[in-house]
Amino acid sequence: MMNMSSPDQLLNDLEQTKLVAIVTIPDAGLAVPLASALLDGGVKFMEITFRNDQATAALKALQEAGLPICYGAGTVRSIELAEIAIDAGAQYLVAPGFNPAIVKWALDREILILPGVDSTLGIELALDAGLKYLKMYPAAEMGGPKWLKAIKDPYFDVKFLPTGGVSLDNLKEYLDCPNVFAIGGSFLAPKDMIQEQRFEDITAVCVNAKEIVES
Repeated sequence: MMNMSSPDQLLNDLEQTKLVAIVTIPDAGLAVPLASALLDGGVKFMEITFRNDQATAALKALQEAGLPICYGAGTVRSIELAEIAIDAGAQYLVAPGFNPAIVKWALDREILILPGVDSTLGIELALDAGLKYLKMYPAAEMGGPKWLKAIKDPYFDVKFLPTGGVSLDNLKEYLDCPNVFAIGGSFLAPKDMIQEQRFEDITAVCVNAKEIVES
């Protein structure tokens, strides 16, 4: 998966693999070994969140490493951050909420963006912008699979990537919802495992998650 992949191609790849590891990287130097651990476990999508000052360097490290992992930028809350992320090599953008200016910026440049929604208002804004693949955030607080089932009929053509409160324990329940196209979460690469460089443990978690996806 290379930088020139189109939004449609990236979405297709994501729908096939189903899992996105969401990471707040404590040290940019850990980005490449972490990506290798994820790949070893069958996880091919990685989101580096802009929740600290290591995100830009982590994205650049992944770009230079050239690993066959699709890496994006998360917690993108401004056009400035979007520009920084793309310049650093991010292949797609994820936002916690729906910001019309950021969405337009990305769409004008044919960059995949997954804005977060937590209500029908957010869904309507997204549809008005031409988006039908959205981040559901914060999923657990919104009602989880129960919300997804309730929203399925009126928004039959919209698909969601739930994040926030997803775990190995409830992964299958989310995947069973027909309007879920993929799942994102830090459960695939827990913060303590990254900090302690327990990369084999991260691979094992990913293997477990992939078994659930394929079951």
